[in-house]
Amino acid sequence: MRDADTPRQEPTDDRSHPAALTPQQRADLIRAAAAEVRERVQAWRDNPNWRNTPANSHRYETTLGAIGVLSELPEPQTEEALASLADAVRPIVVEWRPSRPGPEQSIYAAVERLWRTIDVHT
Repeated sequence: MRDADTPRQEPTDDRSHPAALTPQQRADLIRAAAAEVRERVQAWRDNPNWRNTPANSHRYETTLGAIGVLSELPEPQTEEALASLADAVRPIVVEWRPSRPGPEQSIYAAVERLWRTIDVHT
């Protein structure tokens, strides 16, 4: 329970429910959420505390690869085409799970936002 002086942890989202949006608008949300994930993953990779383990390298490469596929897909005009965008980023959602605090936790939060964006129509 939150008292009156405690701010919300997540900002409220006053936008329309993604299912009520056009395929193009939903594609824009997916692309924006994926860009946030990429930015956070790149910051994690560029951090001096980065550990080049096989697991970390795999998650990094999977993320960049999925976002690369997403960037090559045309703007969707139909629900089927929109589903292909969701399929392109699904490896990111599968790869990232809650982890240690710090950069990886912020990545997970961004991945959760991406998941909520694609979950509406998958």
